Amino acid sequence: MGDVLNFKCPCCGAKLTFDGKTEQLTCEYCGTSFTMEQAKAAQEAEAVDAASSSMTWTTTEQLLITDENGKVSGYRCPSCSAEMVADANTAATECPYCGNQAIIPESFSGMYEPDWVVPFAVDKKSAKAKLQDFVKGKKLLPKSFTSNNRIDSITGLYVPFWLYSCSASGSVTFDGVKTTTREDANYKYEKKDFYLVQRSGEMDFEKIPVDASSKMNETVMESLEPYDLSKAVKYDAAYFSGYLADRYDIEEKDARPRANDRVMNTFRDKMREQVNGYDTLDAKSETINLTNARAEYAMLPVWMMTTKYEGNSYTFGINGQSGRMVGSLPIDKGLYWMRFAMGTIIPFILILLGMMFFGSSGITGKGAIIALVVSAIIGFIYVSILKSSMTNVHQNRAATKYMKDSSYKKGKALDTFMYSKTEKTAKPKQAPGDKK
Repeated sequence: MGDVLNFKCPCCGAKLTFDGKTEQLTCEYCGTSFTMEQAKAAQEAEAVDAASSSMTWTTTEQLLITDENGKVSGYRCPSCSAEMVADANTAATECPYCGNQAIIPESFSGMYEPDWVVPFAVDKKSAKAKLQDFVKGKKLLPKSFTSNNRIDSITGLYVPFWLYSCSASGSVTFDGVKTTTREDANYKYEKKDFYLVQRSGEMDFEKIPVDASSKMNETVMESLEPYDLSKAVKYDAAYFSGYLADRYDIEEKDARPRANDRVMNTFRDKMREQVNGYDTLDAKSETINLTNARAEYAMLPVWMMTTKYEGNSYTFGINGQSGRMVGSLPIDKGLYWMRFAMGTIIPFILILLGMMFFGSSGITGKGAIIALVVSAIIGFIYVSILKSSMTNVHQNRAATKYMKDSSYKKGKALDTFMYSKTEKTAKPKQAPGDKK
């Protein structure tokens, strides 16, 4: 005897039973009915849910760089334990990661040769100018921060990255809902049609960067993107002359989940862009498979400076290729409340003057209270704008900038109607004498 095939209700998960009269499958629990085609579509979607994505990467073999004694020279930070390689042309006085000014010259047992290097295109003078421009005009910035800021200590650093390239294909399944409303004299009706929505496609990604240093702030590094990795060159020691180079301490297998997340987020977003016509759409599952997936090791250029204010560290980074500046500045609480007061008092006075000269009743107690509330809201908006200008660090959750547009291909679209639900809400009754 063959295996018995049982269908589950897409609505509540209970068992579906075939009804000979309606020739449909009916849920034993919630009473919702489905055609055979709808039930099969739901079952196929469950099979997709159960399938696992295949996201396996290969890594190139790495060569170790050493001198004739099997060592490389550099500096170690006793504060954050950063280990940075440097040649005879590079003198460092402080750690770019934590700002510690007591880094120690040291020899290390080599460093791995990167597959790719993006050379510095922004010099130190330009990097300092970028940092000065970023600080300029910030009305909430403590005066002591700018007077004690060590802009001259900005350091050119080659930061280790893993670069991930692959072809991704698969599908994403969504729960879609279309809503219609109607009403009669007594009730309002809301009908919801539920659909199983599936979109598929494929796309290629080239050199998605994930930083390989545990000392580096991941969000700062992602905010520095994008790098033009088409201009990456094969390793040559000459590119490192005059700069520090960090030794990676995050293995490729440990950086891989971040690359997977960025690929999956981008794939999911591109599939969602294909769907139209639904009032709500929720991702249910996805299956993504990678082919030609490889990870390469690279060194990317960053101008860095870390400084401290009131016990907190503030890191500033400049993309050494494009000059993009990112960082977060401290906020003086006294200046914050002073600006809030200014942003409230000035509008308050202007509103009162308007009421005095143009209002029919002049200034009343109620009007003054309303004016104060409105002015306080304006003051809050004002300081919020000033506060938002103090940072431009934002996490980059996707890999869209590293997707080859020409590689994007859409698969077959599948929209299957599953069931409907109608809810009715009684209208409030009018009291006798109420005007219609």
